Amino acid sequence: MAIRIRAQEAARVRPVSARAPWWERNLAWLLVAPAIAMFALFAIYPTASALLFSLSRARLIRGSLERTYIGLDNFRRAFEDPLVRQSAAFTIKWSLSVTAMEVLLGLLIALLVSQLARGRGLITSLLIIPIIMPPVSVAVAWRFMYDPAFGIFNYLLNLVGLGDVYWLSDPDVATYALMAVDVWQTTPFVFLLLYAGLISLPRDPYEAAAIDGASPWFTFRTVTLPLLKPVLLVVILLRVIDSARIFDKILVMTRGGPGSQNYSMTYTIYQEFISKFDFGYTAALSFLFQLSLVIVATIYVRRVMADYSAPAE
Repeated sequence: MAIRIRAQEAARVRPVSARAPWWERNLAWLLVAPAIAMFALFAIYPTASALLFSLSRARLIRGSLERTYIGLDNFRRAFEDPLVRQSAAFTIKWSLSVTAMEVLLGLLIALLVSQLARGRGLITSLLIIPIIMPPVSVAVAWRFMYDPAFGIFNYLLNLVGLGDVYWLSDPDVATYALMAVDVWQTTPFVFLLLYAGLISLPRDPYEAAAIDGASPWFTFRTVTLPLLKPVLLVVILLRVIDSARIFDKILVMTRGGPGSQNYSMTYTIYQEFISKFDFGYTAALSFLFQLSLVIVATIYVRRVMADYSAPAE
């Protein structure tokens, strides 16, 4: 009876009258207006401005910005620039390498911590410390530790009779020394995501595997990994995109050196802006870099994550 009365009352609800106040007639738009305004201000406007600048020759001359429309010349110049090609190759190498190391280490630590009977909270709290530290502060600290004269690493090498290593100036070592810093700071982030996925997995498959006498490796390969695959794919996507934007550690520790060996795309864009004030070319590089990340992410989601991103029927 009560349900029937509520249904009748709901049926008598009338649509908003034309005589209602304007804010009541447009309440739906008013509720989403702040989000639309923020999206337009911080996404649409910067992208449109970058596109307009990329089609122009814009330079800061005697305190004034002079802009001349040149079409696609900046994009043509970007594809012909050997430094841009070198930076793109370095960025791809960097992104794939650090992502692989961070995912492997993060998964290993997550598996080890999930097996502990005690101390999970303490270990997790300690691992969070690198994440919350500012990247510039981390880079400064590691730069001092890498110092060939008084750094801790060369001190330890000298204790065991090994010679000094020029961590940030040796072309054979500098890139890997930078990667080590990024892996140290970001692996805990990967660990947290994978650990959260691990502890949320259902226990029934593990109980069935234990009853069948499956080994730990067989259980990991046939139970844990397939169940954790959706989380793992998302973590890989997040880390590939984020690691491709590496800038602060390179700026603080080596400034792209030795030479231009460690120029990432973001650092190349920064150098073009700072050293030449070439706003048009910088905007073209930024637009191409942003477009590349969008394309990579779209292909990854549609091809690799197709089975997990499709809506359930």
